[in-house]
Amino acid sequence: MNKKNFLYIIFLFSIVTFGQTEIHKEKFRTLEPDIWLSIWDKENSNHSIVIDTLSYDDIPKAIDFRGTVVEALKWKDKQGENILIQTVTGHFNWKDYEENSTNYMIQDKSELYAYLFQKGVNENEYQRKWKIYDFTECFGVDWFTGFIPKATTITDLNKDGIAEITIPYVLICRGGMDPGTMKIIMYEGSTKYALRGETKLMCDSKNSYGGEYTESDNLKDNTIFKNFLLRHWNRNTCEAGKYY
Repeated sequence: MNKKNFLYIIFLFSIVTFGQTEIHKEKFRTLEPDIWLSIWDKENSNHSIVIDTLSYDDIPKAIDFRGTVVEALKWKDKQGENILIQTVTGHFNWKDYEENSTNYMIQDKSELYAYLFQKGVNENEYQRKWKIYDFTECFGVDWFTGFIPKATTITDLNKDGIAEITIPYVLICRGGMDPGTMKIIMYEGSTKYALRGETKLMCDSKNSYGGEYTESDNLKDNTIFKNFLLRHWNRNTCEAGKYY
């Protein structure tokens, strides 16, 4: 290789390196720990429970969670002081290995988390009571992992002084017009209830489809929670007008 070609290669390498460095610097400058997306459904939450929204800086530093915050709420009930944190990761690459092989494809993956931290009446520190984790693994098609806007509720439907936390979210990976996966998870204390099924498409036409669901077994004998979750499902299952 002559000196002229060598210098040209060094020049090209410098341009590429400089470009990559500047891109990474810009990404670093714009990093934010939270992206508030109006996840909380104030209208259908219990108005007798005083619920406060927390900024990122208001979240106690000892609380450990993953992801970028999209909503953080705080309230008190009979069990103590509660903080609900909902987060998403955005997409990242992961290696999808073939079964019994070292061969793999690079796929897209994104995750969501919801945490309840509670400080009991006679306690000084917050403890994690439960965690919701879910994800989408996808490749080269339309995809989304996130909470349904204006749909998370804090209620006391059975008036026992213990708040119910209801969190609807969707998981989408498609290349055409298939419904996404939809789940509504409710917790009262450590007891979990759920509806799981599909989002609904073309909702305002005679050709609408999707929207089917199954319910957790423990809802069969709990009419109050079941009826609330069914209303929640019907209100949120349609994809039209959502940001996913």
